[in-house]
Amino acid sequence: MTKSLRHGLAIVVAGLVTLILVFLAQGSFKSLGSATHDMVWRTLSGATQQQSERRIIVVNIDEASIETFGPWPWPRPLMAKLVQRLKEQGAALEIFDVVFPSAKPGDAVLAQALAASPTVLAQILAINSDEAIFRGRLQSGLVYPDCKQYFDSASAYIANDEKIVGQAAGHITPRISSDGSVRKMPALICYQDKAYAALALAAVAKGAEVVPALSYQRNSGFWESFASLQYRHIPGIQIPVDASGDILLPWWLARQEMVSISAKAVLQGEVPPGFLSGAWALVGATAFGIGDAVPTPLGGAVSGVEVHAQLLSAILDGRLPFQAQSAGLLQLLWALVMAGVLWLAACYFNRGFLVGMLLVAVSLMAVTALVPVLLLQLFSLWLPTLTVMLFIFIAGGFVLIQQYYCDRHEKALMYRNLASYLPEHVALKIATVEPSSKLQARHERVVVVYADLRNFSAWCNQLPADEVGAILHSFYSLADQVVSARGGVIEEYVGDAVLAVWYHDTCVDCTPVRAAQTLVKEWEAFFGYETNQDNLPPLGVGVGIDYGDVLVGSFGSEHRRAYTLLGETVSKSMRIQAMTEELAQPVVLSENAHTLWGRAMVMHSLGDFWLPGAPKASKLFYPESDL
Repeated sequence: MTKSLRHGLAIVVAGLVTLILVFLAQGSFKSLGSATHDMVWRTLSGATQQQSERRIIVVNIDEASIETFGPWPWPRPLMAKLVQRLKEQGAALEIFDVVFPSAKPGDAVLAQALAASPTVLAQILAINSDEAIFRGRLQSGLVYPDCKQYFDSASAYIANDEKIVGQAAGHITPRISSDGSVRKMPALICYQDKAYAALALAAVAKGAEVVPALSYQRNSGFWESFASLQYRHIPGIQIPVDASGDILLPWWLARQEMVSISAKAVLQGEVPPGFLSGAWALVGATAFGIGDAVPTPLGGAVSGVEVHAQLLSAILDGRLPFQAQSAGLLQLLWALVMAGVLWLAACYFNRGFLVGMLLVAVSLMAVTALVPVLLLQLFSLWLPTLTVMLFIFIAGGFVLIQQYYCDRHEKALMYRNLASYLPEHVALKIATVEPSSKLQARHERVVVVYADLRNFSAWCNQLPADEVGAILHSFYSLADQVVSARGGVIEEYVGDAVLAVWYHDTCVDCTPVRAAQTLVKEWEAFFGYETNQDNLPPLGVGVGIDYGDVLVGSFGSEHRRAYTLLGETVSKSMRIQAMTEELAQPVVLSENAHTLWGRAMVMHSLGDFWLPGAPKASKLFYPESDL
């Protein structure tokens, strides 16, 4: 399998694993997605706002107000005074995130104040309520025959008392996520064939002095939301909604950018002149313990009035966020792009594969994490990319794992190939150490067994190369089998000869001698004395054995090195082997070898002989065969 195909298969498997994980852990994955959504908003909140939001001013019924005027809810005359004070301060619109569901003393005074001021009141329409509660009278309902087809229906409601009727009203019912946070708001809620707009939508219509009539339009654009709501009497303002009819709540404003003033200051006339002039006053209870606090992306306990302030500001700016109806396809396309980049990187890297792929995977995850931030900031488009990030993580891991095992396989294969040409310990060192031009050698005390095919040159001159090669292959194979079985190491194949070594710690009793005798006997049994060639001499084996010090190591430059054994012991074993045919003994030993094993086995002296190149005569011996 080619490298590119291996990496491609790893990435495809990673995609399947990602889909399986997302399917099996939908709940956990949804929670992670919500946490990612909140993190993006916390990053963006306040990032593009140049100055504080002065069009909408929050009037806080805060702790100072409660301490001054008593516990909440306040008497109706006091609320009427607040309405009048806001009008006197020049507020263009008064939006109340407050519901007055029960009849109480002073209702007439409050109703009169509300009627004299441009006001929008809140009402609650409960979806899937466990209790059928119907309090007060719903207000500002629009006849909408197809309402239930596009929006949820209310099963209960808490509205304002019949006597307290503002000039407009909107619902303040958020969509609560599974973790309790508020991230969406139903644009409209249906009840008995009427549609009731959210407080912010009703406030925009009231601010424009039009009826809050909204038309529903199903979108078909690739980058568009599932559907849009558009004011029939306010051109240019569109409200993107999802398939459930919900608005994805915006959080462009940092909390410190929302201008607020205490209700106490308004009631006591402490508001700076012109502070509220032309602004929309959003009245809400923020004092601790009142219970109007909800978890949002910006905080674990945020006043509900801030939710409406954020929504109002985004509608006025035309920056309502939305999720494209093709979000799934967009994620798939992005995942394919990331898969392509991963595949190209995996095919490109050879050396430094681990570091390179880690850097690429981390970079792609970082870019993917930035995509939602950029799309939201530039186009108000929310595109979740958590699945793609998980895919990149898994794909990068799979590519690294398969490359690791592939590298291990290739290294093992290389080592096995090296070990078939070199001694195993030499092959291991070559495979694990960087090449060097330095001399790398050591002294060892070893037994050298040099076995040579007699008369092989004559056979080479008379037979075809393939037949000669088959004979040499058989000799090498037999020698390796015999030597390895008895703890020796084939150090070199030298032409038609084999140089075997027993290191001191592997040389037990007379093992090298027994190995030499076995090699001679099995070769004769394998090849026989009959050559079937009248003009060719017998092809026998002669073995010379010596014991002593050798220099073992690698020699040459880092571009071309050779591993070999050097020293008198190697040379002497070769010279002894050359005497075997003249002495008519297949296995001949030096005096050093005789000293090493003389007591362990019967040996016979052959006398003193001058070996070629030797400064003095050497005593030679042959072992008595008991095989």
